[in-house]
Amino acid sequence: MVVKALLVALVAAYGRIEQGWLGQQMIARPIWLCTLVGLLLGDLKQGIIIGGSLELIWAGVVQVGATPTEVVTGSTVACGLALINHLSVAEAVTIAVPVGLLATLIGQVNNTISVSVWSPMANKAVEKGDTKSIWWIGLAGCATQALMYSAAVFLAVAAGSEAINAVIGAIPQVIRDGLANASQILPAVGIGILMQFAFDIKYVGFFIIGFLLPTYLGFSSVAVALAGFACALIYFFLKPNEEEDD
Repeated sequence: MVVKALLVALVAAYGRIEQGWLGQQMIARPIWLCTLVGLLLGDLKQGIIIGGSLELIWAGVVQVGATPTEVVTGSTVACGLALINHLSVAEAVTIAVPVGLLATLIGQVNNTISVSVWSPMANKAVEKGDTKSIWWIGLAGCATQALMYSAAVFLAVAAGSEAINAVIGAIPQVIRDGLANASQILPAVGIGILMQFAFDIKYVGFFIIGFLLPTYLGFSSVAVALAGFACALIYFFLKPNEEEDD
């Protein structure tokens, strides 16, 4: 259990160093992090499935500034516990949301450390024009953040199924039912948030096709994805020809 918890914690640390060390590479996403967790824990397929389900929930969450939930911690803890304890995807989603909300408290502690420790050091380095120190302070601040989150993930996963069952058992049944129902609604909410930024009336036809294929024709997710890829190819290659004709 300890080794598996350590592997999941390393994935969480990898996801948390993204912006500080690598820039916004979109590696701190459930679909990628859960895939890595599944690979390390020996169940790649289930890791991808859980990651895809969580990505639907948090599709509209981009971690710039303050965010309502901590995607990295929620994803890695939920996926790790689900794979180790053989939980269902729905149970993983139920775990991910509250864990992500609680993990935002770690972010507040990290911000306090940054303001009280790293920011004064960075200001002094700026006054001296010491670019090398500024660079190292930035790396150190991100390393502190990654360490805090990975430690929390390690403790949560290492606690095991007994601790999780105890926590879940302490939650009133009405709340558990509400979380279960919310887990079924949240994917639609995540897609809705994403559509606020990406939706354009010109592409509403593609949206309708994506709805009709699984709803009335029984297409699987893979089939819908391939149909979407085909539509993208058709649009990409035919649109320039229309512009040339004009």
